[in-house]
Amino acid sequence: MTVTVELLGPVVVRVDGVPVDVGGGRARALLARLALDPGRVVSVDALVEALWDGAPPAAPANALQAVVSRVRRAVPGLPLRAQPPGYLLDLPRDAVDATAAEDDPAGTEHLWRGEPLADLRDLAFTAAPAARWAELRLDAAEQRLAGAGAAELPELDRLVAEHPLREGLAALRVRALHRAGRTPDALAAYEATRHRLADELGLDPGPALRAAHLAVLREEAPERPVLRAALTSFRGRAAELDLVADRLDRGRLVTLLGPGGAGKTRLAQEVARQREAGTPDGVWWVELAPVGEPRQLPAAVLTAVGQRASTTLERVPTVVEAGARLREVFATRRGLLVLDNCEHLVDAVARLTDDLLAGCPGLVVLTTSREALGIPGEALVPVGPLPVPTADQPGAADADVVRLFADRAQAADPTFAVSPANLPLLLEVCRRLDGMPLALELAAARLRTLGLAQIAARLDDRFALLTGGSRLALPRQQTLRAVVEWSWESLGPAEQAVGRRLSVPPDGVTLEAAEAICGGPAVLDAIAGLVEKSLLTAVPEGDGVRYRMLETVRAYGAEQLDAAGERAATEAAHTAWCRTLLDRLDPLLRSGPHQLAALRELRAEHDGLAAALQREVDAGRGDEAVHLAGRLSWFWLLSGQQSVAARQLADVARLPAEPSSLRTVCLTFSALAVADEVGWTGARDALAAVVAVPAELGPSSPEPIAVISWALATVFLGQPQRLGETAGHPDPWVQAVVHAAVGLAAENDGRFDTLAEDLQVAREAFRELGDRWGMSITAASLGQLAAQDGDLVRATVLVEEALRCSDELGTSDDSPMLRVRLALLRAAAGELVAAGADLDEQLVQVARLGGPMLAYAESVRALVADLAGEPELAEATSRAAVDRMDVAGFLPPDQMGALVRTVRAQVLAGRGALAEAAEQLAQAQRGAVQNSADMPVLAIVQVGRAVLAHAAGDASGSARLLGLAEAVRGRADLGDPVVARLRAQLVEELGAAAVDEAAAAGLALGRAAALAEVGAEPVSPLGS
Repeated sequence: MTVTVELLGPVVVRVDGVPVDVGGGRARALLARLALDPGRVVSVDALVEALWDGAPPAAPANALQAVVSRVRRAVPGLPLRAQPPGYLLDLPRDAVDATAAEDDPAGTEHLWRGEPLADLRDLAFTAAPAARWAELRLDAAEQRLAGAGAAELPELDRLVAEHPLREGLAALRVRALHRAGRTPDALAAYEATRHRLADELGLDPGPALRAAHLAVLREEAPERPVLRAALTSFRGRAAELDLVADRLDRGRLVTLLGPGGAGKTRLAQEVARQREAGTPDGVWWVELAPVGEPRQLPAAVLTAVGQRASTTLERVPTVVEAGARLREVFATRRGLLVLDNCEHLVDAVARLTDDLLAGCPGLVVLTTSREALGIPGEALVPVGPLPVPTADQPGAADADVVRLFADRAQAADPTFAVSPANLPLLLEVCRRLDGMPLALELAAARLRTLGLAQIAARLDDRFALLTGGSRLALPRQQTLRAVVEWSWESLGPAEQAVGRRLSVPPDGVTLEAAEAICGGPAVLDAIAGLVEKSLLTAVPEGDGVRYRMLETVRAYGAEQLDAAGERAATEAAHTAWCRTLLDRLDPLLRSGPHQLAALRELRAEHDGLAAALQREVDAGRGDEAVHLAGRLSWFWLLSGQQSVAARQLADVARLPAEPSSLRTVCLTFSALAVADEVGWTGARDALAAVVAVPAELGPSSPEPIAVISWALATVFLGQPQRLGETAGHPDPWVQAVVHAAVGLAAENDGRFDTLAEDLQVAREAFRELGDRWGMSITAASLGQLAAQDGDLVRATVLVEEALRCSDELGTSDDSPMLRVRLALLRAAAGELVAAGADLDEQLVQVARLGGPMLAYAESVRALVADLAGEPELAEATSRAAVDRMDVAGFLPPDQMGALVRTVRAQVLAGRGALAEAAEQLAQAQRGAVQNSADMPVLAIVQVGRAVLAHAAGDASGSARLLGLAEAVRGRADLGDPVVARLRAQLVEELGAAAVDEAAAAGLALGRAAALAEVGAEPVSPLGS
């Protein structure tokens, strides 16, 4: 864990880069005072004086201790230690921005966020350090602005106005005015400062200011070219900086290539700054955006480098004259020439650059452009969006894109600070703006008048929102629309047509998709042009390439599509392509040789497929929506996207549509999604409608997924005998799934011999087909049977096989569940330490899933901790699992909730909290009874009741409940470590014969009587 403290602005504490709310003013004051001397003890007296500003409370030591305790609670792991005669904050100096700035003023200017200790300035102890740091900041600014020119004058004007008696700044401003060609203003500035010094301080100008004045009088010019100093901090791009440095060291021409607003110019400035000192003749910077015609290019470069052509007439030199003069200027020079914004002159820049590199051996050229020059020796360095992390990603608050936004936001609103509360919304803004620096800067500037949430809400109209660029920026960089228009206007008609049509797919396209959606024979050439001009990005994908469009470019393209009147036709073409793709890929999801490739392709295309489906739903086109959703249903199941399926299929099921096999699929999966959300009873009518469809749309349908949908509906309605209606279906995959369904239905009838036989038949069939989904579910089920038989070795082999298949499919829910089951098998084998370690690792992995899966993993971790004699860990994790369940809900809520609450009850019983344990078990039993077809879950709850009875002193009743659990399940579970432990305890207390007799009494009830005793009926999930 890394803790940092920021004092150069409002006080902020970060843990692993994420801001932490430390509490009120005294808590912040305590941290600030300790952070003034990191690693050193600050006495109690000094801390009391600082926090209470000379008016201490009645018991100052106790009051201080209370503040210390609050801070420690707010920042767990904070190295705040008590050490006589006071306390110390045990941090290195570079962990506190202010002390880091003291050690390296020039290298830490970017750390400043506003007025130092801004939220504590009413406390006297802040005055001296704040003044000291302000002085350091000014010293650093003077160092940075040495050699300043016209570009730096706005900053110098502000600094001199704020500090009119600071001679160093005044001298820099005099020199900058002179370099900008404003010599009279430079002399006037000197005189103004001289008079002010005399009037207010009775002093004459010092040596630095006099030297600047003398330089102006002598018309001295700098011997080397002077780079414009950056007005803003530089964030990120470390990899690009290293790559550019390497390319410049190994070659002589590098082009920073990327879309408008990506930060190419700012990156080039940083490259030039870093190389300036080591370049013999310096760096020349040429801004090409104002140059309108190719023929003006050589003369513009001459002017920018401070030269003119050798002509005797007062006229603009010709291209030939200017080119010859440039070769003379650079012939013997050894330096870096930066040509910024070349895209509108790319041919002319290419010719000039090639000419200069050929004739000037000491010259190295760096260009920025949206299009490559395309000449020999050119090395391209792509400059794209900044990566945008997710809010739960470690270090997200310290990501380059966040720090960039925060820096620019604080310039607009000094009170802005990144916090855990606003980080998710800030990242959403960054993501929707593609992580593009210019767009983020324009958005941050809006914080002068809007809140962050308002900015996020208005991004659908981003071109109207993001218009407040710097007045010093080029016109095409002052609004987001202008940035895109500059690039769009360089496109030819075919490129514009393809560009606007590709705004319809939301997540990029393959070449085949682009040709189908855009039409016309010239699509490939148009795409190549869009890639070359940085309006599309070519991303390798499998054996091909995917073409992606930035969201801002896509929004502009959508406007152009509407203006051209092409939206309806383009969307229809996109939907037709989606239908063709799904018709091709859906059958392959059940074919071993092609299953993984089909999954990969569908994952890549899913956003576009979902968008097409949503369009059809919104338009009320039921038949088309049914076709798309029906084809997507099995993909959603395989890829673990139940929430997506629930949302989309519910919408589709409400649309009027003709009866069809794919409508059967939609109705079934919609009903199952409803069951996941609200429980099985809510799905009764929908599943009944599925079972009632004509045979040709259900059990006899040529669509395999329709047959399976119908079969699932019969099982969940408690009519497994109707599965025989699928007999003779020609599809072997259908027969394999039906065998698996028959076997799993047999579990609830207690026919375990039939269950194993049917599962094994299904497993072999799935193996022949190569269907990893089928192999996984059958191997996992057979593994469960082996565990119940006490064959833990075979059970482990089978579950590992299921996990391999699941991992190959990449399912988000099944693989974590199987890993948890493997850990349980290790626990059953007595390997409790190893099982705990496996579960600890798995908890880290499933944390991203949250909700049900995380709560289940936590409950199993609690169970293993309980078995291992770790009561504190068992208590904490079982409580966390129940709390998470109560907040997030479960899918389905009754089954998973019953499991989690049963573990919680067992842990509570173990520490004597019998009443609370009984309440948890009562809730678990209610949930399990609501879904009484799941006999294993209901049996597990009875084992929990047995644990509670034993803890309450009823050993005989506990043994009877173990027998009752076996009756409910239909067989003994020899692989349950809880049962094994409890039985051993009971045998020790009662003897084996008495335990067997009591358990036999419970088992003798039989399933029907046992279910009646627990308040359940042996029926389907939905009733008979």
